[in-house]
Amino acid sequence: MFKRNNFYKMLDNSYICDLEDNILMKMANGSTNLVDATLLALETGDMAPLIKEELKCTIQSRRLAKGQHEMKVEFPEETKHELTEEEQDKIVKRREQNRLAAQRFRDRKKTNSTSLCKKIQELEADNTQKSYEIRNLRAEKAKLQTMLYEHLLVCPSAKQSIKFEP
Repeated sequence: MFKRNNFYKMLDNSYICDLEDNILMKMANGSTNLVDATLLALETGDMAPLIKEELKCTIQSRRLAKGQHEMKVEFPEETKHELTEEEQDKIVKRREQNRLAAQRFRDRKKTNSTSLCKKIQELEADNTQKSYEIRNLRAEKAKLQTMLYEHLLVCPSAKQSIKFEP
């Protein structure tokens, strides 16, 4: 009952009246499709089956009112198309080619990844070595500047020929 009340809240009153009249008319004619669709809509909250069934009923009632015969619409079951052996072989071959291509791609990706990691390690080692060399050269430069400054303090004649900034 709770679902039914929620269902009716979703619809406006004029639609509910038309729906009830249509259901009652179909029930009187012995058709249970609309009733089944209504119950399904109440249970699931999905309006699509109910709307489809109601449209079918409306179309049928208009056809009957015009004196036309009742329309029967049937959808035959889909027949499965059996593949020929050639088509099956083609599918198997295509899947095998796809599997091999995927494997080659994964192998290439792994190789590229490995080579990039090696390159990164080499560059980092080179960078570390060059940083160490820069530090040593700066230390040597400072040591040589200190030696030069000390020499200039002792040798006044060297001051004239060398401009020194400590």
